Amino acid sequence: MDLIQQIYHLFDGFQNEECYVWKGSDSDGRPYSENEIENELNQIKANSPIPLPEDYCQVFRVFGGGFEDRRKHQVMPDMAFWTWDEIQDFYDTMCFFDDCPNGLPFADDSGDMVYFMLYENGSCRLYMTEKSTFWDEECRIKIADSFTQLFTDEEVQRLFRNYFSYGYDRGDDGRS
Repeated sequence: MDLIQQIYHLFDGFQNEECYVWKGSDSDGRPYSENEIENELNQIKANSPIPLPEDYCQVFRVFGGGFEDRRKHQVMPDMAFWTWDEIQDFYDTMCFFDDCPNGLPFADDSGDMVYFMLYENGSCRLYMTEKSTFWDEECRIKIADSFTQLFTDEEVQRLFRNYFSYGYDRGDDGRS
């Protein structure tokens, strides 16, 4: 099963009204077209201080805006992908690239958590932290070694749910 099929599988094809994907939207709530999503991805590529992993590009192209899962036993925490303007705004507000020159914030949970990539030893690893503490290496929680691992490895998903919900691995499956 390829990565995109796996994501559809995890979210039950987005058929449940409490589990959905959005392709992003402009400030008026108008959904982006496929061309607009590709243009946005190209803008992120052109401005990113790190090389973008192909699996991120693949996910961004298909799902653009992100995922939201409000089911009782959610598969993954919410992940709203950022446009370049949102990335730039986070930098302007929090000086992300000054503190994290080998990183790229790429999404948030539509709340206090930010998800970002760090380019380390030739690959991008995914991290999360509260938006106000991204600069503190001790507050960063590694989510996965790649987007592929995030969406295909059940143990990585379990840990992600635990760290997102509780701030630590409490040993269970981390579902609400």
